[in-house]
Amino acid sequence: MSFKPVQIFGFIMSFAYVFFGLLFLMTPFADTIIADPQYRKIFGGAIAGYGLFRVAFFLRKLREKS
Repeated sequence: MSFKPVQIFGFIMSFAYVFFGLLFLMTPFADTIIADPQYRKIFGGAIAGYGLFRVAFFLRKLREKS
């Protein structure tokens, strides 16, 4: 099975979204940009959720191809 570079990039970015979402949720990362911890958790949850959606979409597409 061969993957196009765009597919590989999309897969890597999906996990990057999840990583940065968890980074916002669990650490004081970007404390100077988003000072309120509640907003930082909402933003991190949205990014992590989007990343999980992208991973599920990629895996569903991969299963349909096989």
